[in-house]
Amino acid sequence: MFIAANWKMNLDKVSISKFCDDLYNYKFSSKVEACIFPPMPYIDYLNNLIKDLPISIGGQNCHYKLFGAFTGEVSPKFLLDTGCEYVIIGHSERRTFNNESDNEIKLRAQSAINANLKVILCLGESLFNREKGYALEFIEKQLLECLPDDFRNVQVAYEPVWSIGTGKIPNVSDIKEMHDHIKKVVFKKTKKKVKVLYGGSVNVDNIGQILSVINVDGVLVGGSSLKVKDFLAIYSAAVKHLNNSI
Repeated sequence: MFIAANWKMNLDKVSISKFCDDLYNYKFSSKVEACIFPPMPYIDYLNNLIKDLPISIGGQNCHYKLFGAFTGEVSPKFLLDTGCEYVIIGHSERRTFNNESDNEIKLRAQSAINANLKVILCLGESLFNREKGYALEFIEKQLLECLPDDFRNVQVAYEPVWSIGTGKIPNVSDIKEMHDHIKKVVFKKTKKKVKVLYGGSVNVDNIGQILSVINVDGVLVGGSSLKVKDFLAIYSAAVKHLNNSI
């Protein structure tokens, strides 16, 4: 089980320090892996604060080249050098606000893999595609166009665009259907199994419902990961779910 906390462009050094103070008072489980994705300037700072905790660090994006004249971009090698183990690629906000195409996302994912980072590849349909019944078809096309050729160390995060930050999530049957579909598409293409996370308005109230879906391998949490109390409550729910499943 994997809990990924995407802080996006939130939390400064003072806030991060206070957040980490509470982490040291919590007993983490070997059954649930946690990773925090802080703003880029604070990766090294956060890594030093939690170096004695069983929590990984990740970058929120990376470029498709290791070096070069790309002002404002971040090399996957730089992420690795500052302690990152993971990187998020293809988040819907990057697709929308930075016009990242499926091919560019594929190149970024492959670059990250080549740099020995583990990739969380984000996919998600719009409300239009969901309501018109095109969700499965849209996600399959998006997935096939984004999959790196060297498929290893990749998890997929299914984040319906219409759910991010809205408080609305798909029903349990829709989540199960989509996660099954993603796993089948990946296996048909690569002959490899893939873990699929759910993302989009994950919070302390719905985490139990989300984790009850048998093919959900973890969650990608946005706003609810900004408060340490909520982040740990979600983590605890994952531990409880696994213990109850034994």
